[in-house]
Amino acid sequence: MSQPTSENIYPTINHQIIVNELKQIQRKIGEILEPYERPIAAILPEERQIEHSLLFDNIEIEALNQKIYNIWDGSLNSPIRDWLNQFETTLEKNIAYLLLSKFQFFSKSDIEFATGQLQNKLLDLLLTKESLWEGFRQDPKITLKDDEAEFKKWLRNKIIRYAAFPSPPDTSVESQYKLWAIYERVALTATNVPDGKKIKPLLEYFQSGTANPETSVFVFMDYTNGSGNQLAKCMREINNLLNQYPAYRPSFFIFMYVVESQFFNFANLKNAPQNSQTLSYEQMLGYKSKKIMELLASHKISELEYDSFIEKYCLRASGKSSAGYRDSGALTCHHYSCPNNTLPFFHKPSNNWKPIVRNSQTSGGVSYKKH
Repeated sequence: MSQPTSENIYPTINHQIIVNELKQIQRKIGEILEPYERPIAAILPEERQIEHSLLFDNIEIEALNQKIYNIWDGSLNSPIRDWLNQFETTLEKNIAYLLLSKFQFFSKSDIEFATGQLQNKLLDLLLTKESLWEGFRQDPKITLKDDEAEFKKWLRNKIIRYAAFPSPPDTSVESQYKLWAIYERVALTATNVPDGKKIKPLLEYFQSGTANPETSVFVFMDYTNGSGNQLAKCMREINNLLNQYPAYRPSFFIFMYVVESQFFNFANLKNAPQNSQTLSYEQMLGYKSKKIMELLASHKISELEYDSFIEKYCLRASGKSSAGYRDSGALTCHHYSCPNNTLPFFHKPSNNWKPIVRNSQTSGGVSYKKH
C-alpha cells in the first residue's frame, strides 16, 4: 500500500482566487473608513443658504409693491419691507416672502374676468340638465328645438333668475352686492330681463308665482366660499322659504363663487335643495396646498419648520395658533378686503403685529350696496 503524499493531502491552491478575495476585503474596509478620512464638514448636511441669506432684495420688493398696488383698491396697511421685518429670523423672513410671492390677489380686472367665466360655466352646467331641455322643447315659441345657441338664449332670458342670498341673522353677505354690480355690467350686458332687475330677493321670485318651478334656475353669487359655514346658514334660510313655497323644491339652485376652498364639500351641507351645487372660477390657494409645499421643499424647508412658523406668527397676530377661520389658512385676498379665513399675519392687526392688508369685508360691502 502506497503512502499518501503531500500532493494528495493538500489540494492545489488557486492563488488568483485568494488575491481577488483580499482585494474585495480591502475595498470594503476602504468604504467603511472613507467617511472618517474626510474633513468633518464634508460629512455634515449641506448648510442651507436660506437660513443666512435673504431670497429678496430691493428689486424684488419693489416688483411686489408694484404688483400689489396695481391690484389693491387703496394703499397697503403696511409697506412690504416693514411687514417682512417683523419676522425675527432670516429663515422666517424668507418663508414669509415665499408665501407673499404666491399670494392670490384678485384685482378688479381679475374679478371682472371671473364673472364672465362664471357665466360661461353656469350655461355649460345647465346644458347638461335634461329637464331643462324638455322645458325648452315644449316652449311653443321655440322653433329650433335642438339648437344649443337658442337654448342658451332661452336660459339667459327666461329661465335663470339671479337672486340675493337671504341674510341669516347671525352673519353678513353684504359683499355679494358689489360683485353683482360687476357681474351685471360685464357678464349680462346683452341679457334682457322683463322687469329690468337682474337681482332680487328669493322671496320675491317665490311670491310672484310667474315662473315654472320645474324649469326655474336660481343663481346666487359671492366672492369667497371657504369652510362653507356662511353658505350653510344661508341654506337654512332658503329651506325656510321652501317650506313656505314647496312648489319650488324641484327648481335648480346654483351657488357661484369667485374662489372656493379645496376643502369645501357640498355633500356636508345639511338640507341642501335637491337640485343644487356650487360653481367656482378658481380654487382657493391654501397654505398647505401642493404648490406651496413643493416650493418650500425646493428650498429645503421642512414641514416641521413650516408648521412652527405658521403657529408662531398666527399666535402673534391673532392671539390664536389656528391658521385663520376654522384653520383654513387661505392665501387669498380680493381687491377691496381680505377674508377672515386667510392666514392672520397677513391681515390681522394686534399690539404686536402690523398686517400687510386690511381685513374688513363687511363694512366695505355695506358701503358698496349704497352706490
